[in-house]
Parts: sequence; C-alpha cells; structure tokens
Amino acid sequence: MQNIEPKGGAIRVNVAVGIIQDAQSRILIARRKADAHLAGLWEFPGGKLEVGESAVEALSRELFEELNIKPISTSPLIELNFDYQEVSVRLHVYEVSRFSGEVIAQERQDFKWINEGELDQYRFPEANKAILSAIKLGRQYAIIGSDNIKQDLHDISAQGVDLVQIRAKHLNRQDAKNLMNTVKSECAVLRLKYLLNSQIMGAQTSGVGLHLTSSDMMILKRRPEGKRVVAASCHNLQELRQAERLGLDFVVLSPVNKTVSHSEANPLGWQQFSQWVAQINLPVFALGGVDKQDYDLALSCGAQGIAGISLFKVNKYKINKIKP
Repeated sequence: MQNIEPKGGAIRVNVAVGIIQDAQSRILIARRKADAHLAGLWEFPGGKLEVGESAVEALSRELFEELNIKPISTSPLIELNFDYQEVSVRLHVYEVSRFSGEVIAQERQDFKWINEGELDQYRFPEANKAILSAIKLGRQYAIIGSDNIKQDLHDISAQGVDLVQIRAKHLNRQDAKNLMNTVKSECAVLRLKYLLNSQIMGAQTSGVGLHLTSSDMMILKRRPEGKRVVAASCHNLQELRQAERLGLDFVVLSPVNKTVSHSEANPLGWQQFSQWVAQINLPVFALGGVDKQDYDLALSCGAQGIAGISLFKVNKYKINKIKP
C-alpha cells in the first residue's frame, strides 16, 4: 500500500470500499441515508480503517457490521486520494468476488443488486467517477494493429479480453475508413469494447472510443467531446497529471520493463510505477515488457490490470484466460 502524505497538515482518513459481486456477477450498491452527507446518492459499501487495521481487515469488519457478510475472495481495484479543507481521504477499493453469509441491511439502509450495465442509471458521488470507470474496464487491455485484424480480434476475445485499442497508424483515409468499418462490425459480433488510436486518420472525429497518444493528449485544453470513453498513453508523472486534469477514463503507463520494440527507453520498474499510480485518481494499466505472470504483481502495485501489444498474441501464448 503506497503511503501519500496529506496536504497542509490535514487529517488523514483511510476508507475501505467493497465492490461486491454475487454469483450472477451483479454488483451491490447502497443508498446514503437522508441525514447523511450527499443524502440520497448511491455508493459502494465500506467504512473507515481503525487503528492497526489493514484495508482488507477493515473491509471485512465493515461488511459484516453493515451487511452481515464476510469477504472470501478480494482483489485490489483502485486507490484514490481526495483532499478537503481539514481532511485528506484515501479510498482503498477492492473487488469482492466471493463472500459468505446473506446480505442483510443491518443499519436499515436501502440496497440493490444491479448489473454492470445499469450503473449509469444511478447517481453516485463525484468521487466515485474513477471507481465506476475501473469497474467497467476489466483487467486486460489488448493493443493490435491493422494486419490480420479479424483474427486478432477473435483471438483476444477467446482469451476473455473485452477491451481493445486499434493502434494502426500511417493509413490513408480510405484504408482507415475500411479498417474502422471492419472493427465496428467484428467488435459488435464479439461484444468487444474498442478505442481507436488518435493517430488513425478520422479517429478523432468518429463517435467511438478514443485512445490519445501522449503527444496528442499534452496539447489538449479539455477532454475531447462526443466520446464515451477516452484514454491515453503516459510515460511520466506530468502526463499522468494531464490525463487526470482532462478527466480521462483511464491510461496506460509504460514502459514498466525493458522491451524489444523500444530498447532505447529506460524502464520505470514496478516501484516507480507504483509510486506514480498512487498519486493519480485514474485507472492505470501497466504496459511495456509486461507478461501474463506479472498480473498479480501489477495489481499489488496499484494497476487496473495489464496491457500489451504482443501480450495477447496466440503465437506467444496458448489461449487462456486470466482469472482475477
């Protein structure tokens, strides 16, 4: 757990939050009481850490006290920092994929089980924006070019990946248009969420998801309009902070390790990766020299998950799925 010092001597409050899923993959949300701050808004269950508690211990205690359940299987999702006038809050958010007990509202709060696709129908506090993005993204982000596009899309879908960036660059206008038509139809069939790299001709004016190169992102003054999902490539803390200022949905941070394709680039290493991610309120995928066996390490360093170009190639790995 990365420790960040509060600003201006503010009191530090650590809060554990649980994204609880049942056997049908529904997510549990609770409504804030009428006499509470931000009354009537929906939130995810959790509470403050007590002295000497870890985030997982606090989450287990809070869920039992509030909802009569105990987590069996948890994994870190995201950590967020919010600085107010007299208090600095750090949220430690965990996915709870298995639990024991039956959900009972011990404190008489309203709660609902909803599908992921219904999250946008409920009003959450502004501080939950990054949490909502992290829930929807999944843990793997595939990056592919224009060669063998149909086969690559089918291969990554078979591995349980449902988020992909189309990174094909240097196409003329007609080839770019043909590519986008192919991607749209194939991804609809495979139920893949996709983003177009900002350097594909026409990508920035299309209505689909957009993945900004770091150079394209750094010249922006505001988030691109008309895009449901906007992401970016980052390589340093300055770029990460720009992505946060723009209100992007997620980023990739690279290179974590040495890569063959960019052998001249100095790798960050996992320690530096963790330190930077801990300062940013955005989901961050680890990219660059990352292997599938790095999955658990990436999560422990604060990553949303792992991303890669060759990572999901069938000629490198037999088709298999990462099970969080």
